[in-house]
Amino acid sequence: MAELYDPQLGAASNALFNTALAAYLLAMVGYFFRMAFTRVAEGQTTSTAAGRRIGVAATVVASVGALAHTASIVTRGLAAERVPWANMYEYSSGLSLLAVVIGLVVLQRRLGLGHLMGFVLATATVTMAIALMLYTDPGPVVPALQSYWIRIHVTAAMVASAIFMVAFAASALYLVKDTAERRVAERSGQGFTGSTVGAASLTPGAEVADGQAGAVATGEAASSSGAGASLAGEGAVPAAGGDQPDDRLDGDAVEAAGYVSPLEQRRVLSAWPFGVVPAAVVGPFTLVVYQAPVTATVAAAVAATIGLLARWSVPHLPDAKTLDTLAYRTIAFGFPIWTFSIIAGAVWAEEAWGRFWGWDPKETGSFFTWVLYAAYLHARSTSGWRGRRAAWIAVVSFAALMVTYYVVNLFVVGLHSYAGV
Repeated sequence: MAELYDPQLGAASNALFNTALAAYLLAMVGYFFRMAFTRVAEGQTTSTAAGRRIGVAATVVASVGALAHTASIVTRGLAAERVPWANMYEYSSGLSLLAVVIGLVVLQRRLGLGHLMGFVLATATVTMAIALMLYTDPGPVVPALQSYWIRIHVTAAMVASAIFMVAFAASALYLVKDTAERRVAERSGQGFTGSTVGAASLTPGAEVADGQAGAVATGEAASSSGAGASLAGEGAVPAAGGDQPDDRLDGDAVEAAGYVSPLEQRRVLSAWPFGVVPAAVVGPFTLVVYQAPVTATVAAAVAATIGLLARWSVPHLPDAKTLDTLAYRTIAFGFPIWTFSIIAGAVWAEEAWGRFWGWDPKETGSFFTWVLYAAYLHARSTSGWRGRRAAWIAVVSFAALMVTYYVVNLFVVGLHSYAGV
């Protein structure tokens, strides 16, 4: 039987995909190493020499991985002689690439939030690992997909989903950071009030719990521990004493001078929920989707590790207001693109099936996700729903997006079933 695709190009695409995955994993470790070797001191973060070097190396490795990933997608398209996003493997691959590119260009380069790149790469590598389990050889698609609308509808959906992936990371980290800020303020006797977006902030005149004097209380979006500390902290001016450790970081939470150690934000958060809760959610979900106990166990372990890393990184993260603002702006940017993808899908449905909308399971799931993200944007402008409540809506919205993508595609029979894998 003749090959339906160029086997050499297909093999090259797979090799490049694996190269990109390895690069992302290595870069992720590098970003977390850089974070570990960044001292959090009073009012600023200071990268050590080792942290700066590893941070630069991680950026280079992640960029090389993105180039290899791009080449993998291009060669996949050449092998199949069509656009390379017609099934779940290809879609997941493109989704993870876009998330990494958005992280490098927007988060790190544009906003100076390099400390978030480790988490972006973690979500990208998990998505790529899932893609490997959904792998299928490149080949032609069914007639219903042989339309120029696949370039419009699927591209828009993929771009919006990648943006929502970054927004999910920001929302989840915001909930962790906000909880830590509130608890530190309460336990140190320094009361707090809600900022304009609901993130914890100290009452006027009080010391800021995470050492960012005035940054949260005044509602400024920039944070010296986040935005402004550009590109892995390169160029940061060392604190007095150079690379010598600040003794206060290992001392009591409240010093005689009234300074609250940023590391207290980690101490006030119990470790077990960060390990148990992600594992309890991801493990059963993976078991239902793939019906493989070993795969579900590995997925649960990975989720628990990422959760524990989130707790560990709390002192190094931007303040809660910065994270909340980042989540809001990314969702506000991605929402019109998601809206357009649904409209383009309806037009394509009219061309392929003779009706714009038929409440097919995939259509219903996509619309439900749209409603949830619309509710988030509405909540952010509604008094009493800003901040934590809105962030939880963002988390639930992303969960709905993942259920629509994986569960509906793989298990629910509908007109979109042919595009499952």
